[in-house]
Amino acid sequence: MYSTNTITDLFQDRLRPGRILLVDTVEKKIEEDNDLKLRIALSRPHKKLSSARIYLDQLRRNDVLCHGAITNEYLIKRELELQWSEERLIGDTDHRISKKHHKDFHLDEDRRLMAFSYTPDSFTMLIAPMIIEKKEALGSMGNDAALACLSDYSPQIFSYFQQLFAQVTNPPIDPFREQIVMSLRCPIGPESNLLEPMEELEERLILEQPVLSLVDLEVLKRTTYKGWRTKVIDVVYPTIHDSKGLLPALDRICGEACAAALDGYQMIVLSDRKVCRQLVAISPLLALGAVHQCMLRQQLRMKVVLPGLLGIRYLRQYSMIAIISNFNINSMIL
Repeated sequence: MYSTNTITDLFQDRLRPGRILLVDTVEKKIEEDNDLKLRIALSRPHKKLSSARIYLDQLRRNDVLCHGAITNEYLIKRELELQWSEERLIGDTDHRISKKHHKDFHLDEDRRLMAFSYTPDSFTMLIAPMIIEKKEALGSMGNDAALACLSDYSPQIFSYFQQLFAQVTNPPIDPFREQIVMSLRCPIGPESNLLEPMEELEERLILEQPVLSLVDLEVLKRTTYKGWRTKVIDVVYPTIHDSKGLLPALDRICGEACAAALDGYQMIVLSDRKVCRQLVAISPLLALGAVHQCMLRQQLRMKVVLPGLLGIRYLRQYSMIAIISNFNINSMIL
């Protein structure tokens, strides 16, 4: 207990946004905002540590110098070429895409949509409006769909997680109107102890937002800037193994991820691009969670970054907006 008889009111105010007030009960003193922030700022060479940060623009410029510029059109054309060559190899004549008719290929004809549980309703009500209107489709609050555990189909693992409340702020919190207290900037890469930062581990990559376009993801996959390397791991396994091949495939993926971390890779990308009739894709949420937990047990998680940790399902949709929103829906592909 402290006696208030000898306390003199020297300053009266409220604690404003972005300010700090420290009540030290050991030293029996109060540190105000400016003094406290100055003491923290002088405790470590923060300017020297932050000067080693890497920004995505630097990786883009280095990628252009090393590999040449890539565009959305190039990535889409390459994807169409790969799909055409794969279907030609397996002799699929029913849905074979003629090389001269690539421009007539419709997005809803891509059979990989079924592999990722995209239904005609999700395509018509969600994907198409996002491409045409360049914004997310509006809908009423709440979800009246059947529970995933009671479904007769095979819903994605994402469907088993539900948000049971609506959180509303007034005014709305966003990084544009509330720049002082909120930001979308994401530092990724090898991370040192937050309480004892090491200069050699402070070369982290700074992303201005957590959503990556396909072009930016391609830049990250092939970058060699300042020794950064990316390991791409396929999260697919042969269809003939059926459900019995799931656990061995997860063990293989976790083993490759841990080996990549020990070999000095800074980024690990889990890719399901090779999905086809002979290869089935593992749920990205399941694969990512397995790798994350495995690397935590092996004490390797702080050595690498796993792009897409914030939600791969929605990352797919928003990436598609960034890539193909300016093109004709009838000539695009996921």
